[in-house]
Amino acid sequence: MKSRKNSTLDVINILKYLIVLVMAAYVILLISNEGGTDTPIKTVNKNILSVMGTDGMKKGTTQDLKKYYGLNADDYKGVTLYIPDDVMGVNELLIVRLADASQAESVEKAAQARLDTQKESFEGYGAAQTKLIRSAVLESRGDYVLLAVTKKADAVQAAYRKSL
Repeated sequence: MKSRKNSTLDVINILKYLIVLVMAAYVILLISNEGGTDTPIKTVNKNILSVMGTDGMKKGTTQDLKKYYGLNADDYKGVTLYIPDDVMGVNELLIVRLADASQAESVEKAAQARLDTQKESFEGYGAAQTKLIRSAVLESRGDYVLLAVTKKADAVQAAYRKSL
């Protein structure tokens, strides 16, 4: 009877250790996926634009990136910029693939400064525009930074996360 109890306890102990090892491996896998991604910027662009569309926007240039964000496109692995196509528009999309993780903070600050400027510009008379700006998505994930000002902000954020 004792040997049967001992063998049952041995199996239970082995299972405990196995569960701990599997959980540790899972945590390591989760942490390693947060550090970066191999997803090409074209794929991220395609996934986000398929949800967001380009209504009310036009493709931005490197000069627009410098003008509105103070960023130099050559400093990054890739940049996508869509800006409002008229003075009353606020729909905007910025996707930056960082060359180095240390760039994330400066890109986020530049994007936040752009949002703050737009908010100041429309507050008081552009209620619809102000609402869109306040619900904008600004997120850094892996080696990407996203800023999206759109009615479809939640769907854009989901597409962005799924892409990475």
